[in-house]
Amino acid sequence: MGRNRKDAINLQKQVVIQPKSGLESNHSYEVVKILNNTLADEVVLSNKTRCAYWNVHGASFFDRQSLFGIHYKQLRGISDEVSKRTCELGGLPMGSFTEFLKNTRLAEQPGVIPNIMVLLTDHEAIIRFMREDAKKCSEEYKDSSTFEFLVDVMRQHEKMAWMLRSHIEPELTGDERKGSTNSRANL
Repeated sequence: MGRNRKDAINLQKQVVIQPKSGLESNHSYEVVKILNNTLADEVVLSNKTRCAYWNVHGASFFDRQSLFGIHYKQLRGISDEVSKRTCELGGLPMGSFTEFLKNTRLAEQPGVIPNIMVLLTDHEAIIRFMREDAKKCSEEYKDSSTFEFLVDVMRQHEKMAWMLRSHIEPELTGDERKGSTNSRANL
C-alpha cells in the first residue's frame, strides 16, 4: 500500500518508515525538515529563474536567456535530487505550492519579474542557509551523507552565483585586470 498525501500526516516532518541507516529517528526527522526547507527554497528560486527566462528583453537578450535557461534546468535537477535524498531518509518531500511558499526562506515577490540582482541575492541566501544546514547535519545530527550532499548543492549555487555576478560586473581591460589583481593581493 502506498503513501497517501491525504492522510492526516504532516508531510514536512513525517518520516514514514525509518530506514536502518544508523541515524537516530529524531535525527532523521530533523534532517528531513532541513531537506524540505531546502526543497522549498529550490522550487521558489527555480520558479523565479523561469520567470526571468520568460521575460528577458533588451540588448543582452540572448546571453541572459541562455544563462537563465541553463540555471532553470540545473535548479530543477537540484530539486529532484533533494526530493530523492528526502525519500532515502524515509521522509516525504513536500509537493504543493502552498507548502513551498510556507516553508521557503526566500522572499517571494508576486508581480515582480526577477532580475539578475534578485536571483543573485537568492542564490547567496541559499548558500548561507545551506552552510548552516550542512553544519547541523554534520555536527548535531551526525549525518555525513546529507552533509556532503548539501555541500555539493551549495557548490552548484556558488557557481551559479558567480555566473550571475559575471553578467553584471563591468568589463575590465587587460591593464585594469592586472591592477585589480594586484590591489586584491595588497589587501
